[in-house]
Amino acid sequence: RAAKQAEDYSQRLSKGPDLSGRIRCLADIRSSEGYMAGFEETEDGFLLVENHCPICVAAKSCSGLCAMELKVFQEVIGDSATVERTDHVLAGARRCAYKISPKE
Repeated sequence: RAAKQAEDYSQRLSKGPDLSGRIRCLADIRSSEGYMAGFEETEDGFLLVENHCPICVAAKSCSGLCAMELKVFQEVIGDSATVERTDHVLAGARRCAYKISPKE
């Protein structure tokens, strides 16, 4: 599932002209999949926020889904930035959020 998802996202994100455009595109893709995703610019990078998790029930049974999701995001964003999860629904947060920091 993760490999297919990464391939699909990569093809669609390649249209983004820069890191900001790729993250905006990823947020649009995730919203179309039911994650109610948003995108914010911050002082030190970007924040991808998912306000709903359509796979939450499955993720509670298989935490590997969330780990693979983070890997997919890092793969499709590329080596120009690092992706880290800052909020996680399964850890009690109200949303999942990912800090995306450009590498210098």
